[in-house]
Amino acid sequence: MTYFGLNTFIAITPEIFMLLITSVLVIYGVVYNNKLITNRLIVLNNISILSLFTLTIAVLILLMSPYYSTITYNSVFINDDLTKAIKIIVLLGTITSILISLNYLRFSAIRNFEYMLLILLSTTGILLLISSYNFISMYLSIELQGLSFYVLASMKRNSEYSTEASFKYFILGVFSSGFLLFGFSLLYGITGIINIEQFYKLFIEDVDAVQYIIIYIGLLLILISFLFKIGAAPFHVWLPDVYEGSPISVTAYFAIVPKIALITVVVKSLILVFYNIINQLNFMLIASSIVSMVLASILALYQTKIIRLLAYSAIGHMGYVLIGFCIFSIEAIQSMFLYMIIYIIMTINLYSAVMSLRSHVGNVEIKYIRELINMSKNNPMLAINIAITLFSVAGIPPLAGFYSKLYVFSSAINDNMYLLAVIGVLTSVIAAFYYIYLIRIIYFDKSVIYVYLNSIDRNSAIIISITFLFIVLLFLFSSSILQYTHYLSLLLSI
Repeated sequence: MTYFGLNTFIAITPEIFMLLITSVLVIYGVVYNNKLITNRLIVLNNISILSLFTLTIAVLILLMSPYYSTITYNSVFINDDLTKAIKIIVLLGTITSILISLNYLRFSAIRNFEYMLLILLSTTGILLLISSYNFISMYLSIELQGLSFYVLASMKRNSEYSTEASFKYFILGVFSSGFLLFGFSLLYGITGIINIEQFYKLFIEDVDAVQYIIIYIGLLLILISFLFKIGAAPFHVWLPDVYEGSPISVTAYFAIVPKIALITVVVKSLILVFYNIINQLNFMLIASSIVSMVLASILALYQTKIIRLLAYSAIGHMGYVLIGFCIFSIEAIQSMFLYMIIYIIMTINLYSAVMSLRSHVGNVEIKYIRELINMSKNNPMLAINIAITLFSVAGIPPLAGFYSKLYVFSSAINDNMYLLAVIGVLTSVIAAFYYIYLIRIIYFDKSVIYVYLNSIDRNSAIIISITFLFIVLLFLFSSSILQYTHYLSLLLSI
């Protein structure tokens, strides 16, 4: 029993380690934080550095884990190669989000040490969600992540927009969690099962009509909840307001980290387990994909603020990702993973650049698209980076974004989903219009008023350079990332 218990704790060591360190950092922050602004900044800076070390050690723990596939805590958590890979992506995304936000926190009014602790807690919740093999652990992990997100959205205490964003996110998030919990309750009530593996064994055999209908309704509610959480239409109404109202550093974290974890959980725990019934719900996924692509590409044309434009762009990208959900093939799942990895890297680049846009006079954030006029003269290197990244997001070859869309559309065509492929191409053309509009503002529009920008901090400059090279040079080593994403998709079928 001792040996079994030791293995049980070792299997989820990163999560336990992060919870312990977060508890220690809470005590440190409470003891040394006071009303003096200088002291508060020192405590925030120290906790930020310790948080980066914590996340880095968690990555090393995952890389050195000796376990291939382990189910622990009475089938509550699973630890296999797929969960390890997604956890590493999540941790690296969190490290990047913190690095690009350090300078932003320094110049903004956010001096609360709780900021980094909430980042660690939400990341821990995401890691637990990825490993969840049980409805109860899945729901509790989502709530741990969600509660941290609600508070993070309100971190800019002197902004009424931040409070409004947090309130909207909280109300709609709780409503979404209610759908999720009700769906889980229906599945448990009709089967008496909460474990993913037991559901898989149950659906090898046929179920009667009444059970089928109740399970169908339960899965419908669960899918609605997950579509809300990834920001897919028509459950997207919260996303532009929350992205705009939250501090930009928090918005970057929302955009970079949680979506790939949620998508992996949906594929692993729903599509593979309930594959006999999920086919009947395919109409909902197809409709959500089409509405996301069309609605986002049209509404983005009328945006005047940079963050709201990026928010609608994120909704459109979730529509492209959902194409992979509509096709239950290895090729489609591979294209979905490829799209998400490239999307995360492009998002890191764009948000690093946006957070660096601060006026030299008064150190004011650049919020409106028209304020990018003359940027090609004020900061030509940053202008080139934004232009190339926007071309990549639009899907212009041979940049990285072209490959992500190419493989998603190819998987749809190979599975005779011609409508999704055609709508995806058309909406990509419409979306290219507002990306090119941004580039026109940066390079060709003229104004007598110059908005001089501050220099970029070193952390953001390094991250922008690395992601820029990936976006531009992916075609030289595309076979490597294709092999990796194919490996991830094969892990789902094992």
